[in-house]
Amino acid sequence: MDKDRRSLLKRLRGRADERTDAPEAADPEASPAPPQPPLDPGQREPRPTAQPPGSAAPAPTVPGYTVPEYRVPHYAVPAYDGPDLNGPAASGAWPESAWADAGHRPPDDTTQRPGPPRVEGAGQVYDIGRQGARDPYSGVPGQAGAAAPSAARRHTAPPEPAGTAPRHAAPRPDLPPGSPQPGSGPPASDSRRVTSRWRRIVLGRAAAHVEPKPPPADPYRPDTIFDGWSTPHLTVRLASVRGDQHRFDGRPRQDDVVAAWHEPTATVVFAVADGVSSAPQSHVGAALVCRTAVNDLLAQLGQDRSGPDWTRVLQAARYQLLMRVARGREPDEQDKAEAVRTLATTLVAGTVAPNRDGSMDVTLVRAGDSTAWCLQQGRFNQLLSGGESGAEEISSTAVVALPRLSAQARPMNYTLPPDGVLLVGTDGFGVPLGDGTGMVGDLFGSELAVPPVEPRTLAHLLDFSRETFDDDRTLLAVWPRHRLPGGIR
Repeated sequence: MDKDRRSLLKRLRGRADERTDAPEAADPEASPAPPQPPLDPGQREPRPTAQPPGSAAPAPTVPGYTVPEYRVPHYAVPAYDGPDLNGPAASGAWPESAWADAGHRPPDDTTQRPGPPRVEGAGQVYDIGRQGARDPYSGVPGQAGAAAPSAARRHTAPPEPAGTAPRHAAPRPDLPPGSPQPGSGPPASDSRRVTSRWRRIVLGRAAAHVEPKPPPADPYRPDTIFDGWSTPHLTVRLASVRGDQHRFDGRPRQDDVVAAWHEPTATVVFAVADGVSSAPQSHVGAALVCRTAVNDLLAQLGQDRSGPDWTRVLQAARYQLLMRVARGREPDEQDKAEAVRTLATTLVAGTVAPNRDGSMDVTLVRAGDSTAWCLQQGRFNQLLSGGESGAEEISSTAVVALPRLSAQARPMNYTLPPDGVLLVGTDGFGVPLGDGTGMVGDLFGSELAVPPVEPRTLAHLLDFSRETFDDDRTLLAVWPRHRLPGGIR
């Protein structure tokens, strides 16, 4: 019995071994597998990978497709020139040579990972707008063009090693010999250098720097105003700047200027006023008389008459000051005294008409000590007589200003030559100008020979710094338009 069992077990084991060794028979009812395309010669035969039990089958591939190789033409990856990544820095400390190459000292505690290197001088701020402050490009305070400070500038990358091409701009071997390589052009201009063009002009010994204080807010009086435009035959530039004394005291600019064009007659009308410093509201008076005079002149030019009534122009400006005090009622003597005390101001009003030969017909009338000049070939010819003062003197003259009227107030007529310039200004400009032979005359004689292209240039010139001259300055300039750089256009 036992012998029969053993023989049966042997037969069963033999059959199991035969099933394991023999290949599995194909299912006669299964569909045949599609034929596989031949492999592309440039495509590698995929390596069979073992799939873990229960994992998804690999994604199918597109037969006959080769992934293209993308290359950026003419670009070379820059070589890495930093510290060795496999050296001590990987453990948290930079070697001494790496710190020396970067221009810095290693930290005292090298057990901690250092942060970004600090640039020396990164906290410094250069004040280039204040007069007398040190310019970062200057070796002398207030001058530009010298060497920069030795400390590293803020936001400045470390210099590239000598002989290496700029980053992201590899040399182009395909360019002709002598052609500029990418990135080799001149550096972009620094905006700080541009500001030196508008740095305050100093004539002789500079006045002390003053940080302006805000003037009273009502009415609004900006520190500086400028304007400029051209008619078909005339070019106008004007500016008015607050003096250093008023900037220091926080008082408003007491000068004012207005100009307009009467198109039917091609005439420019204007008014320049200088508020009396002792009158607390003289800046209001200056604004009132300028606008009143110009409006009255424009109205008269529009009427059928031979010319303006200049007495009416002065009377209209005077009456406006009186009405400011009377507040709508007819002014009395007390109102006149109050207007003199609070609103007193000088006034120069006039017209400029062009002629066919390029000359200009000018008519002027004034109340007070403001004056006018004809600038021709560098010489200042005074059109209205004023106080006798030289360029180096401090002058103080008594002023007969509006609302008072002098019996000598009458219009003056002139014809300026084609190469002449009409200048009308307050004594803040006239006193330092003197007879025009000093530094102020040299500056304005050369700069105003032709009209400045930018109107703000006149304001920049007018805000010059010169010791003892700290009054408000206002100047109006009129040229024949053919004097404009580039001619009539």
